[in-house]
Amino acid sequence: MEIKILAIVVTYFPEKELLEKNIAVFINDVDRILIWENTPDEKKLEYRFIDNTKVEYCGDGVNSISHALNYAWRYAEANGYNYLLTMDQDSVFEDFKQYLDYTLYNNSLPEGVWGPNISSKEIPAKKVCDDPFWEFKSPLGVMTSGMLLYLPVISQLGGWNETFAIDCVDQEFSLKARRMGVKEFTINTILNHHLGNPREINFLGHQVRLFNYSPLRYYSIYRNNIRLIKMYPEEVYFKEFFISRWIGSIKWIFLFEKHRIKKLYYIFKGIISGYLENK
Repeated sequence: MEIKILAIVVTYFPEKELLEKNIAVFINDVDRILIWENTPDEKKLEYRFIDNTKVEYCGDGVNSISHALNYAWRYAEANGYNYLLTMDQDSVFEDFKQYLDYTLYNNSLPEGVWGPNISSKEIPAKKVCDDPFWEFKSPLGVMTSGMLLYLPVISQLGGWNETFAIDCVDQEFSLKARRMGVKEFTINTILNHHLGNPREINFLGHQVRLFNYSPLRYYSIYRNNIRLIKMYPEEVYFKEFFISRWIGSIKWIFLFEKHRIKKLYYIFKGIISGYLENK
């Protein structure tokens, strides 16, 4: 079977140097790249940094990540591609050719949801073993950035849930895969991922990580996590992770983040909204 890879990179006011580095790593090993512009229309031209015949700019205004991924899936089906690579704007593979060797050219790797070993300044990658891949066992699911999928696998899962706009898009996709018996695999290739603008402080001898999200982003995070807990009650580890990470973060938001009252109000709204919404 001829391998044809479509890549999609979702951008929002991208940083020029980082985006160029991101795409340069894999552009020679894929057949086409869609850059989905979530940057508002009046600003888009200022952020079109990549000029290459393989690159096509697309998008229909500021929209959700899940909508962009479903667009790429349908585009791939309509244009004869059989694999889809999904990327954030702020991630860079250390060795993309190795990633392909461990996935597409590895006859021992079953089809499923494939994702690289994610590393960031805040959360370094953990080398579980020396094998090229291992079955993924994390409550967070395989992250969207760096995910490589065979199109029939996407079709089996029905694509991405567009009621999840930004937060929990990848978690919902992974939890759906688990429920349907589609396995997830971590590939032993590093993807360096930048996690926005978190801040670390020292509090009574302990390092505390502040996410510094906007009130609306906190609303989205808490709302969508609650929705996932309702949708996938069998995933007890996901519920435990939410309680330990996000409920545990509320005290740090109250103590150390700016605009704390507004943020706590939106967190409360998000939790209530998540409980009240239908699946």
